[in-house]
Amino acid sequence: MPTKSDATSTCLRRMGPHHFAHLRAVADGLSVQASAQRYLGIEHGNAAMAAHRAVVQRLRSMARRAGDARWRLVGLVIRGMEGDEHPALADWAAANGLEDWSEAELQELYRQAFPAERRAARNQRLRQRQIEALRALEQVASEAPQPTDAIALWFDPRLAQRLQANGFLLLQDLRQAVARGGRWWRAVPAIGETKARRIESYLRQLLPGAGTALAPVADAWATPSAAGRALAAGVDQRPHFDLALQPPSGPNRAAFAGVAITAGSDAEAVEQWVAARAGSQATALTYRREALRLRLWAAVEINKSFSALTAQDCLAYMTFLEHVPDRWISRRRAAPMEPGWAPFAGQLTLASRRQAVVIVASLFAWLVKGGYLIHNPWELVNRRTGDDAAQHALDTRAFEPAVWAALVGWIESQPSSPSRERMLFLLRFTEATGLRASELVSARLSDLRPVGGRWAMQVQGKGAKKRIAAVPTQALRSLAGYLAARGLPPLERAPEEAPLVASLDDALAPIGYRSLYETVRGWLRRALRWAPLTDAQRRSADKSSVHWLRHTCGTRALERGAPLEVVQAQLGHADPRTTMRYAKAQLQRLQDGMEKAFGE
Repeated sequence: MPTKSDATSTCLRRMGPHHFAHLRAVADGLSVQASAQRYLGIEHGNAAMAAHRAVVQRLRSMARRAGDARWRLVGLVIRGMEGDEHPALADWAAANGLEDWSEAELQELYRQAFPAERRAARNQRLRQRQIEALRALEQVASEAPQPTDAIALWFDPRLAQRLQANGFLLLQDLRQAVARGGRWWRAVPAIGETKARRIESYLRQLLPGAGTALAPVADAWATPSAAGRALAAGVDQRPHFDLALQPPSGPNRAAFAGVAITAGSDAEAVEQWVAARAGSQATALTYRREALRLRLWAAVEINKSFSALTAQDCLAYMTFLEHVPDRWISRRRAAPMEPGWAPFAGQLTLASRRQAVVIVASLFAWLVKGGYLIHNPWELVNRRTGDDAAQHALDTRAFEPAVWAALVGWIESQPSSPSRERMLFLLRFTEATGLRASELVSARLSDLRPVGGRWAMQVQGKGAKKRIAAVPTQALRSLAGYLAARGLPPLERAPEEAPLVASLDDALAPIGYRSLYETVRGWLRRALRWAPLTDAQRRSADKSSVHWLRHTCGTRALERGAPLEVVQAQLGHADPRTTMRYAKAQLQRLQDGMEKAFGE
């Protein structure tokens, strides 16, 4: 699909029905820009005209090689309606690619294209001949795109290269990703939501029905053999996830009488575990998610409940997490257990797999201690996953000083708005305080107080633990500017109940975690696209999020000489080794020592 920047490299390795639909629409009077947008997935005027000319030239060449005299009618713009202003002959010839025609031929075609009023009937006949010629040529020159066609056959070469680099080799690969929904394009460079929607529209022109949802065809308790037969037959096997039916209890279920856990089912046991052990709402959501995934896997894949799982089943689940089948993945915004929903949004990273196993193993340990289960099968398997080979040890989630300055500078250059002022506050305040996203959205102005001539704030941290964080001058200045932008008085006189981070519509209404995440992510994506950065800098910060602000605080504080224990207390790390991840001092000592030994 051509874009503005790729207009000169329009890919026309094959002519499809959508190309002929475009030419017929133009012949019927639709503008080139409008027709290209509708049938070729193009929006920019320059790209539309370039793509139109490429289609016309390709079809003319094919018709001429076939000896079809109607090739002259392909792409010919026919006017003649009352009130039309006729272009100059030279301009008209250039616009239609006829510069090398003889003067006599040009004059004849020009008279046919712009006839006098008395020739209106003849003009209509010429247009009809053009439409008939296009339909006849379509029968011999058009090739219907097939799902198994390579992406490169139908898409612009540069775009095709980016899609292929991210695993979209065939049209059906792209169709399957689009059908799952969600942000399928987020890993493809130079493609945002707007361009992704154009790609989807173009794909629907190539393969009608490309945007339809993948229909669930499997029963909730489908056996592996049934799933295998469906996959072998080429059927998309997406289970309908439903735990209304409880798999039978296994031999590991303890006697019910007198146990500390009063649950009568796995679902009730999970809820009691979450209520007893989750220290925050975010932790509760994570616990429920991982427990639900294990319950669904056990029920759908092997028809077992928690009390029937063995050590071999635990190993099988760990293998399952390493390569989650496509039928278990859905990016559609659907409620759990509703059609189109699946437990996973994509393949898990090694860190996510490690977290999942730790959580379900702790769940089973709790169920054993409470008397719900007799043994914990997770204790019998090796749960160590090692380090992620795909993650470089020198990678960081902190913005480099030059990147940070460029991003902040670009956001500052944008027109003033409530959203911009909030984003600038988040950048400067979080860089100086290192608060987590959850701590930012839960904080109130009453949490900030003057202490010893400076300011500090109470933070409701991880695990519902409170700590005191310093609020340095940079953070205070950013807060003062943000309060003024919200129309509130200075901190000393501002309403104590006002949130630290507010909604754009109400200065006294808090913002949710999802809104905060999307605000930061949206601004950072735009800044990374337009700020003066190198390609390497953009790639290194491509996955930045609100949590990068916290890492930037820790890294910058240690770089500027803040003691490790001070940074640890500010960030609320229970283990100093966590804080040491932000420090480069050890690496510098290592480099200095080896340079002293082997340097010249």
